[in-house]
Amino acid sequence: MSDGRTVSRRALLLAGGALFLGACSTAEPPASAPTTAPGANSTRTRIPRSTPAEPSATVDVTIQRPSLPDLQPWRPTSNEIQPEAKLAAARVIEALGTTTEPDGVADRLRAVGAEPRLADQAGALVPPAAPAVAEIIYPQYGGLTRSQASIMTIARQTWVEGGQMRSRTVTADLRVSMAGDGWAVTEIKPVEPTELSTRSLTSKASELASRSGVDLPDAALVDLAAGVVDDMVLDALLSLASHYQFSVSVFRAGHPDTVFGTNRTSNHTRGRAVDIWAINRRPVVTMGTDDQTLLRFLEAARDVGSDEIGGPIDPDGPGGAHFTDHVHRDHVHIGFEV
Repeated sequence: MSDGRTVSRRALLLAGGALFLGACSTAEPPASAPTTAPGANSTRTRIPRSTPAEPSATVDVTIQRPSLPDLQPWRPTSNEIQPEAKLAAARVIEALGTTTEPDGVADRLRAVGAEPRLADQAGALVPPAAPAVAEIIYPQYGGLTRSQASIMTIARQTWVEGGQMRSRTVTADLRVSMAGDGWAVTEIKPVEPTELSTRSLTSKASELASRSGVDLPDAALVDLAAGVVDDMVLDALLSLASHYQFSVSVFRAGHPDTVFGTNRTSNHTRGRAVDIWAINRRPVVTMGTDDQTLLRFLEAARDVGSDEIGGPIDPDGPGGAHFTDHVHRDHVHIGFEV
């Protein structure tokens, strides 16, 4: 890419097929560099030391062991549409990513009532090492019908490896279906990370990635690095970032290729759309349809040129740039048709 510069804000990862980084609660920027846990458990080891005066003398050596955060299971708010569908997806991701042992994936799925066969599709949703904890950042709808749904879920994995705490965000499109009296995960489509040693961002993408008020999961960052996000989207987000903080869920990687339930290619697949699940650190799903922050943000999205704006409310009615449905109750979709 021309006019590029090396990414230094976060370590990028590349997906095989659909690009991804190694990596619709509140989101925080992903941490990909190894860190030592600030609150660590300590054990004391007695090491013999011989001296002329005291042959059996000992010294105390403190060995620091990183302490994982406790699992905080995702809970839906009262505004969620079909919360049971999202709960089914969240429990599967938590089970895959929270463990004390590197093995036993099928057993963990079985324990939450999911099909053990899904272990073969889990991919990056199983952390690289154990012990580990997976915390849902947000499960956002990518599509919803009476009996099926796409739930694009972002999770933060934290694990201990080589005596150090490590962390990354992972994204996956989970398909769930109504089964009897409840919802069940039927398919998992994770975005697979592969370490990328060098990558450049265009000046616009770099500026967006560097904005302190813009939260980007690892998958979104790698989309920027791959150059698959249209400049119209970048320009719109840079303009919005001058007045708002917001959390991106997906650009392209992790989103269904087609508009759910149809054969129409999604503008996400074309690189012409972005989904935002939180505005000014507040999840969109918690905002009322008369929320002034939400209404102003939707108006601002139209003012920056978007002609495809989905959200919890349709401010301009049929035929306008805005639209609403159950799928967009939990996020704002900003797309460009022309």
